[in-house]
Amino acid sequence: MERSKLKLTVIFLLTVLDLFLLGSVLMQCHQSRDYARTTQTQILVYLERNGIEVQQETIPWESGLSARREDLADQILPDSEWPAQGLPDNCEVQPAREPATLLMDFVRGLSELGQTCETIHGIQEGYWYSGEEDRAVLTPMWEIETDQGTFLLDCAQGLLTRAT
Repeated sequence: MERSKLKLTVIFLLTVLDLFLLGSVLMQCHQSRDYARTTQTQILVYLERNGIEVQQETIPWESGLSARREDLADQILPDSEWPAQGLPDNCEVQPAREPATLLMDFVRGLSELGQTCETIHGIQEGYWYSGEEDRAVLTPMWEIETDQGTFLLDCAQGLLTRAT
């Protein structure tokens, strides 16, 4: 009889522990979502203070880029050249920075280029292909359409250039 009571006690304690762990995970998820919302709000205020208007839904908060080899050709930006023989086996896909950081890089890049803009109309994600004989690199990029023209933002290094 004592053995069954011991088993029930252990099962009860494990259930309580599982519920505690589940609560902790749910709380972390909730805090993570709150942090993401706060970050988005703060970066929109930052842009507004720098005289740039943008709709929240224009910004790709979650990247739609895939690192799967079969999807890469469809994600190359239009101005980037794709190799005629296809993607080399040793192609490196660079990681991208967080969207809030990229938007701060955009503001800094405009200043460095001596440019201004008042409105961001659209942001298209894609990869920029650069390759040499035996090495290829796919760099995540944002093509940012503004009231002052189109800019390319290197999402790996945060460098802004004017699109040609």
